[in-house]
Amino acid sequence: MNATVPLLSELTAYAEHEPALDRRLWARPLVPEHDTDLLWTWMQRPHVAEFWDMAWPRDWIGDYLRGQVDDGARSPYLGFVDETPIGYLEVYDPSRDVLGAHAPVLPGDLGAHVLIGDEAQLGRYSVALGRAVVRMLFKRPGVLRIVGEPDVRNENFLSLLAFLGFRKHGEIELPDKRAAFMVCERADFERLASRRRRPTR
Repeated sequence: MNATVPLLSELTAYAEHEPALDRRLWARPLVPEHDTDLLWTWMQRPHVAEFWDMAWPRDWIGDYLRGQVDDGARSPYLGFVDETPIGYLEVYDPSRDVLGAHAPVLPGDLGAHVLIGDEAQLGRYSVALGRAVVRMLFKRPGVLRIVGEPDVRNENFLSLLAFLGFRKHGEIELPDKRAAFMVCERADFERLASRRRRPTR
């Protein structure tokens, strides 16, 4: 069971209606004093802990989240489907992150880490949430590419990224993992999204 968090919908940073699911997908900034218990719960779950490696004590999670909020190069968000919290999003400047020291990041790049906290929702909402996240990030002024560095073992997530329009630009060695350097250019995402909106005959 998820910990209860306040909606704080007045803080909404992005929202859209997903017609196929008939659901409202939205995100607000993470608020550590309200959201730490929920993130701690998610981080203990095996499907998250395997790749995030943050099954830490609650106080450590709280400190980590406060660090994210206070870091000018990072922006943490909580994602919702209607009134249910479903995922966590970290947006970051890759040129000021460890990724920038290991991969050819460019001006206009924006990085993101994403998790869905409830394993039962992975299949149901992964594609819709993935598209919503990419649309949200491309709405930021000056963003030309979305980049990421998922663990090369995370085959399900890599397949989702490819479906969304990300391309693999090689593999890199990071301090804590071997990662795929994944890049989504705006044109690729929009081209795929346009094709999938076309009605079938």
